[in-house]
Amino acid sequence: MRSVHKVLTILAGVAMGTAAQAQMSSNPPEVGEGVRAFDDRLGPDVVKGVTALYRPLHEAASKDGVIVTRDITYGEGERQKLDLYVPTDIPAGAKVPILLFAHGGGFVRGDKQDVAHFGYYFAQHGIATALINYGFAPQARFPSGGEDVGKAVAWLKANAAAHSGDIRSIFVSGNSAGATHAATYGFLRSAPTSDDGVRGLILISIPTADSEDLGPQDKIYYGEDASQYPQMSIIRHVGDRRLPVFMAVAENDMPSIQRQNKRLLDALFQRDGKLPIFKTALGHNHISIIEHFGTADESLGPDILEFIRENLAK
Repeated sequence: MRSVHKVLTILAGVAMGTAAQAQMSSNPPEVGEGVRAFDDRLGPDVVKGVTALYRPLHEAASKDGVIVTRDITYGEGERQKLDLYVPTDIPAGAKVPILLFAHGGGFVRGDKQDVAHFGYYFAQHGIATALINYGFAPQARFPSGGEDVGKAVAWLKANAAAHSGDIRSIFVSGNSAGATHAATYGFLRSAPTSDDGVRGLILISIPTADSEDLGPQDKIYYGEDASQYPQMSIIRHVGDRRLPVFMAVAENDMPSIQRQNKRLLDALFQRDGKLPIFKTALGHNHISIIEHFGTADESLGPDILEFIRENLAK
């Protein structure tokens, strides 16, 4: 119990120290201007353009205070690998929270190395962070993404010595397709046995498999049989396991993502009688909402840290 109090004290200090948190305007003006120029579109040009805007900021960011171990195997699949980002200054005898994060990529692309800045950010704020790869569609189809997340959670529980994390205090997260995989595990795959140490879900710009907004690329993962879509939708399973949820969208996320998040908010309100913790990242789009971590812009970081701190205390 004493180690838990130490960790809560650390995270509380972080939260208070960033109370007046910096927004997009804290970065060079050309970054915000460049992001806003893409409006609410998503395409290869947007991905390439936004990541190029943030690359110099990530390269210049401090990497101090973090031990990184890459390409740890958590399953038998070729892409079932994870990278660990562990704080170097963990107090003696303390166990820090664990954050598992699944990258985005429309179910068919992406890599954990693309979100290394996310790993550094949270490890530098006292959280052992695991960034995972997972199988791609069409070889891997629903619910394989959630199953991969479950395998990574099981690895973290079985290998506590590798990350100094508290296996009773795991938070599962992702952005875009990765958020879908995180929620698939949290609501569907983990529901029958909820002794996995998971304390909450952090879902950033999540697609929900709502049939009203399924595009051609989504169907590569979910298949073409529309009669199966309802049972695959996260929205219909939020009651299967009542985990606390932090949700975030970008102000300029695509309209389909905003609609799906609105329906998920409604479902969680029906479940709990109140809204989940929800944040709109001002000025951001579907790509910059993740790219901004580890820069002077702290549109989401302190809120996520506070969500973790609050749910450690429960």
